[in-house]
Amino acid sequence: MTRGLPPLALALALSLSACNGVPLSTQWKLRAFNLSTADVAPLRVALRAPEWLEPTPAGARVVVTYWRDGEEDAKHVLTIRLVSAAHEEDLPALAELDAATSGRLAIFEADRRDLAAARAAQEEGKRWRESGAKGHGALDLSGGLFCRRAEIPNGPARFDIYVHADDALGWLPLLLGHDAHAPGADEKKLADFMPPCAAAPPNLAAKARK
Repeated sequence: MTRGLPPLALALALSLSACNGVPLSTQWKLRAFNLSTADVAPLRVALRAPEWLEPTPAGARVVVTYWRDGEEDAKHVLTIRLVSAAHEEDLPALAELDAATSGRLAIFEADRRDLAAARAAQEEGKRWRESGAKGHGALDLSGGLFCRRAEIPNGPARFDIYVHADDALGWLPLLLGHDAHAPGADEKKLADFMPPCAAAPPNLAAKARK
């Protein structure tokens, strides 16, 4: 997996069991990206998903766990909520990139309410480095970015994933045509990533007429 990938993109890729296939051009452009010092605000991820999936960012969380060497029992946890992103320049920019699927795009970013906590964690990491302490960390995605309107069908479930690390780099392809349902895929992780959509609420007006 590309060193220095933004947390949202990395968590998504891990959730889709994908650590290979990142284009070399993307790896090269992200070679100097440093999560420990980067501005978190412009980080965004776009996914082009199968039509049977419905975007549901409200319950999704990127969970960052980090600790100093020898302090495994005193881990720090940073939770970043995800929200749908609405930047007018995104869709035209993404339309210019290669695509391997034809589903609709969903774009996500960190909730602005969590940016201060993310920056505080970065500052803490900086103090650790300056003191010579060795840090460790792990990323995971809690909740799902999509719900499925039906059972996961047999055969491929292909995604295109793009990352916006910052405004200078713009949008970059991360994974194109990635099959999240390839043979050997973690079925439980896949089901957690795309749980069934909630049943539609009853039509109260129709009930009142009965």
